This record gives sequence, structure tokens and C-alpha cells, in this order.
Amino acid sequence: PPASLWGGWLCFIMSLVLIGGVTTWVIDFAELFGCVTGIEDSITAITLVALGTSMPDLFASRCAACRDEEADASIVNVTGSNSVNVFLGIGLP
Repeated sequence: PPASLWGGWLCFIMSLVLIGGVTTWVIDFAELFGCVTGIEDSITAITLVALGTSMPDLFASRCAACRDEEADASIVNVTGSNSVNVFLGIGLP
């Protein structure tokens, strides 16, 4: 829905619902993939989480590099996203 409806709340709620639905689908797919290939659930979970956090960063960096002559934005995006993936994605206390 357009962000102008209900002050943006409808768009926000729909986004949350869709994120939950896609997350459920990815979890089911990962379990099925691990079952079919004989790979442990922990390995498939870690691999798909790593892929899920890295692919959007890859596309964002590529877009930034293509649009900027010096590619400053893509370098910032790569270092920032890698820092977030390392410090938050690993889940160290």
C-alpha cells in the first residue's frame, strides 16, 4: 500500500507481516533442504543466515559503485556491513 495511507502505519504493518511470512518460508526451506541433502540443521541455518545478510549488502555495494565515480559509498557500505555482520551476526556477548 502507499505510504500515505493511515500515516504510513498500514505500510509498516504490511512490511512486518511480509517479513514474518518470508522468514517462515526461508526456515521451512532450510529445514527441507537440510533433510534432503543430509546436512545438519545448524549448518544449513548458519549458511542461509550468512547468505541472507551478505547478499543485500553485495547488491547495495554494487549499485553504489556503479553510480559513484570514486566508489566511496560502496567502500563505506562494505566496511560498515562487514562490521555489523561480524559484531552483531556472530552474537558474541
